Amino acid sequence: MRKYEGLFIFPPEEAQEASKGEESRLEETITRFGGRVVERHDWGRRPLGFPIRRFREGRFLLWNFEMEGPQLGEFRKALELNEKLLKSMIVKPHEPKPVKETKKRQRAPREQARESWPRRAGEERTHASQS
Repeated sequence: MRKYEGLFIFPPEEAQEASKGEESRLEETITRFGGRVVERHDWGRRPLGFPIRRFREGRFLLWNFEMEGPQLGEFRKALELNEKLLKSMIVKPHEPKPVKETKKRQRAPREQARESWPRRAGEERTHASQS
């Protein structure tokens, strides 16, 4: 199962029973498509950036859930049919890749580096220590 993060915006209901009913319907929809809710965060009422269906505020829910990839498309279609839902966004959470340790290249001392320089024709190397 793949992990997903969903942000769901509902109208700012005054009655707690109505909002709890919407949450239970959303969870039923996720389980109907073979998923399971891992974590829930209720962000509460927040102002919207622009009006959606004449609402200037919405109730934000951020849920982490697991679901098979092919079922996700059907789940999104089911969300579009939910008339109470104002907006939804589902993304795959970013999981940082493990950092590979790189070996630092050992640099040669300066004297060795100078000796490896190409010489011009007829030129001999002189070192400061030999002068």
